[in-house]
Amino acid sequence: MSLSDSATSNRRRNPKRKAAAPPQSHALPDNLLEEALKPLTPDDIEDWDGWIELESEPAFFNIILRDLGIKDVKVQELFTLDQESLDILPKPVYGLIFLFQYAPSLDDDQGETESGPVWFANQTTSNACATVALLNIVMNHADIDLGSELKAFKAATAEMSTAVRGYKLGSNRFIRKTHNSFARRMDCLNADLFLENEAFDAKPRKRASASRSTSRKKKPKKRNSSDYGYHFIAYVPSGGYVWELDGLRGKPRKLGSLDCNCWTTVARPQIKARMLQYEESQLSFNLLSLCQSPIRKYRKSVLSAVTAVHFLDTQMKIQHGDAYTTLILNNGMQLNIHDTTLLANYNIKLDDITGEPVPSLLASRVSEGNLNASDAASLRYELVIEARAAMGEYRGEASAAMEDEERVTARKKDYGSALHKWISKLAEKDILEDIIKLSS
Repeated sequence: MSLSDSATSNRRRNPKRKAAAPPQSHALPDNLLEEALKPLTPDDIEDWDGWIELESEPAFFNIILRDLGIKDVKVQELFTLDQESLDILPKPVYGLIFLFQYAPSLDDDQGETESGPVWFANQTTSNACATVALLNIVMNHADIDLGSELKAFKAATAEMSTAVRGYKLGSNRFIRKTHNSFARRMDCLNADLFLENEAFDAKPRKRASASRSTSRKKKPKKRNSSDYGYHFIAYVPSGGYVWELDGLRGKPRKLGSLDCNCWTTVARPQIKARMLQYEESQLSFNLLSLCQSPIRKYRKSVLSAVTAVHFLDTQMKIQHGDAYTTLILNNGMQLNIHDTTLLANYNIKLDDITGEPVPSLLASRVSEGNLNASDAASLRYELVIEARAAMGEYRGEASAAMEDEERVTARKKDYGSALHKWISKLAEKDILEDIIKLSS
């Protein structure tokens, strides 16, 4: 045996591992509290890898959908689960989202099916369930304009498993940044602390001494139900069936066939059953709907009404001239359809009016040629009333969108630093203690 052979035979079969490099330490700032209270910058939000816990607020979801690039979809809250409330929702109803406090003890794995004709992503990231539920709905409707980013994401993940698709969703920078656009610094710190505690609790503990190991075994600590977060489940029609899409389940759950246009009649009993299942441990639930935004319909109504007025004015001025003009000026219901500023309020241009088909009933009545100036002015009065009613509906929806924007702006404001400085000044002037005594 050669020296090299001898050395090889005596070599350790399991070579001693090299010592792991010490973890990299990060210098903490002296003013740690002030740093923790500093408002987040857009770069801070984009660079953070976590996800904040999101409140179940329709305004927040509407802004998220808009910022993701999704067009003409509106989230609104339902306060009852009766079928009448579901029936009066704007059509089409794309999906429902049910919010409740998650309790693994009440969960079951029955009824899971193969993926089938439905787009589904698992939730693989903490706090992402709200956005996962939204995407599990909108991705299943070909008539929804997803925008360029989500179209590319859907195409790139089409052939992936639901778990890998969920991982890709959780690590997608654009989707995560949009979800976190409401974040305050304390939200991020709390999310990081929660994950750190979860990781710490999951680490195996070192075995105790032999004497302790033979002692009576302790029962595992029961987790308080309030420790569990809130969870979102989506309900959506797709491929001829109605589905329950729970990101924490391995597969979608098929609830039934879509035998009629009113798919909510299939989803409603399942949601009601969940509420009954959890009613002893929870005081409230939350139900949201995703519908086509009615603002598109209202714009169409305004455009159709204004087009009718324009057509009538054009034809009657040819037939009756100044007599018609004088009558409409004196009837007290004015509408200047050539006012571009007015039309812009409803996202309408003059070219839109000339390109819009004239209502057939009006065209037929005018073509008969038996409308005198007085009757034509009365007809115009009715058409203007219709136009103003449509404008009112449009303004109401636009106003609701502005209120959503205001709620989001208020949510994004971080007053932590200002409040801290204010309290600190009160303490420095020995006023804070007196205030506490007076309030106690």
